[in-house]
Amino acid sequence: MRLPLPIPREPTSERDYLKKNLETNYRATIATIRQGTWIASYLWTAHGWRDILKPRGFSWQMFMKAVRANSLSFLKWIQGEKTWEECIKDLINIIEIMLKY
Repeated sequence: MRLPLPIPREPTSERDYLKKNLETNYRATIATIRQGTWIASYLWTAHGWRDILKPRGFSWQMFMKAVRANSLSFLKWIQGEKTWEECIKDLINIIEIMLKY
């Protein structure tokens, strides 16, 4: 199943902020990345993923679980090891797997 989730504009200011903070406060920044709210609300509300996922029975809580499961991919994007598109496609794959079960 391919979900019609749009890949939004790359949030470069958030990426740059987190990248800078990794250098000065690594542990707290890793915790922020893993927690996931910083990116979840951006996708869920600002870019309409809620409107696509909720009718399929995918709640905010499930979405947060998927975002947290994708935290390594977000970290790699922040560090420049992955593109934004790769990172978001990883998240979409996690969501699609969760919807199967």
